[in-house]
Amino acid sequence: MIQTSCITGSSGFSEVVQMPIKMITRKADVMVKIQGIWDEKLPILAQEILNDCNQYCKEENGILIASSLTHSELDRGRLIWDTPYAKRQYWEIRTAYTDVNPHATWRWCEYAKNANIAKWEMIAQRLMGGGSP
Repeated sequence: MIQTSCITGSSGFSEVVQMPIKMITRKADVMVKIQGIWDEKLPILAQEILNDCNQYCKEENGILIASSLTHSELDRGRLIWDTPYAKRQYWEIRTAYTDVNPHATWRWCEYAKNANIAKWEMIAQRLMGGGSP
């Protein structure tokens, strides 16, 4: 039962009218629509996340960050740092030179996630049409 308020007559009095409403939705159609919106908006969110991750990425000569701009698949939400040493720099080498990037750290995406997850969730919600949380 859905309650709705409506104004009746010229006097402007409001009354509550209860009326049964039957909604028929096709789950598959709704899921297709949601997936379509997500597919359209994902590159925007992925770009924001990539930018935030690169704020903490190790940077000596810019090649590692440049590789993420070239190789990431934003339309699929895949962030990729593709250099011969990227994997080792991310997972194994715990030190980072901070003379070029003072925020550089190992596991830079995890650091960016901890710093920005609330912002990313808010952006995703807005992109999906949900407004602000």
